[in-house]
Amino acid sequence: MDFDKFSKDYNQILDENIKISGESSDYFVQYKIMVINNFFKRKKLNKNIKFLDLGCGIGKIEQNLLSYFPKSEIYGIDPSKESIKIALDSMKETKNISFLTYDGENIPFENNYFDVVLLSCVLHHIDPIKRSSILAETYRILKKGGYLFIFEHNPYNPLTRYVVRSCEFDIGVRLLNKKNCVHLVKKLGFLIIESRYIVFFPHFLNFLRKFEHKLGFCPLGAQYFVVSKK
Repeated sequence: MDFDKFSKDYNQILDENIKISGESSDYFVQYKIMVINNFFKRKKLNKNIKFLDLGCGIGKIEQNLLSYFPKSEIYGIDPSKESIKIALDSMKETKNISFLTYDGENIPFENNYFDVVLLSCVLHHIDPIKRSSILAETYRILKKGGYLFIFEHNPYNPLTRYVVRSCEFDIGVRLLNKKNCVHLVKKLGFLIIESRYIVFFPHFLNFLRKFEHKLGFCPLGAQYFVVSKK
């Protein structure tokens, strides 16, 4: 999918597409960042890290990540030149965040460079044949003991399938379930640390969200995440 043609209207398109949830795209960005931050808290990990957002788009993750990782070096890369331009313009005053384009296959960093790599709803946009090679690249650039965070849409959730079918920049994508995602990363040598389903309740049921942490086993969440370690 050529995201250059969607980059200027990305927020508007996405917010319109997910309005059935009662939330904006910013809610889901914050949700993912909180998952990562809570993981660091539970594991008592150093938050002064090198962090890569692989497939960063217009930089929505980066706009919020510094609040939780203020001393980190944060990088975002994406094949879409127009998206990277928007990301650069939105954060040009921020010194410890960098954005650059790449060819979609070869990550332009040396071996063992990052402490964390994030793929936030990226894998379903990659040809299934190429997913292993992209994940192998993340393995290469992660330090020993570094973490890979993957967030993906859950194909078992009917609302998720509806939203994906309705989204113009998701046309033709192939969703992958959590079991297959875990299999892919394990096959490359990653150690699975945690995997669970997330995002169970729309806004009108937000009073139930305090129970979501107990539902990670249930394959009805709108999304799931997998944390693995090199």
